[in-house]
Amino acid sequence: MIKRGDTIIEVILAVTIFSAVAVAALTLMNSGTAISQRSLETTLVRHQVDSQAEMLRFISSSTDPVFTEAWGSIKSKATSSPVTILDAETCPEVGGLNNPFVILPGGVNKLTVQNTFSGNPDTFARVTETSSQGISIQLAPISNTDGSVYAYDAYIQACWYGPGSSRPMTIGTIVRIYDSNN
Repeated sequence: MIKRGDTIIEVILAVTIFSAVAVAALTLMNSGTAISQRSLETTLVRHQVDSQAEMLRFISSSTDPVFTEAWGSIKSKATSSPVTILDAETCPEVGGLNNPFVILPGGVNKLTVQNTFSGNPDTFARVTETSSQGISIQLAPISNTDGSVYAYDAYIQACWYGPGSSRPMTIGTIVRIYDSNN
């Protein structure tokens, strides 16, 4: 009785099928990892944007002299034409926004209003105790019919390059802050 082995064609076909299945599985795993990373970054950036909004609300309503002085400084940055970066082709460079700023937390009764915008963050848009990367605030005044300002719209925006994407990821919100000092 003669035993036959697999032909070279059968071996090549088996290796080809196994390779195709392995490549498809790795591609699917890589795609899932990128989606998870983008979701995590979006969540982290949303928290950063929300914390900027909360700090603005707190500063604008505080009666503490430190914060009333900071609120006056922030109001002086108001511009009638904020620039949107949502759905941008690229993240804006320094000077690409109108009077951007960010609030850096500094502990109890301390904060810093940073007047610069640093685009192209290392990983995702964030604010640390010393810098802002990819997050900016622009303030727009809202006037009564008599021309007096009664509120400000804070355009809080973030821009960063997520994993595996050629276009930047952007998040933004507009927060209306009523000026209790007027």
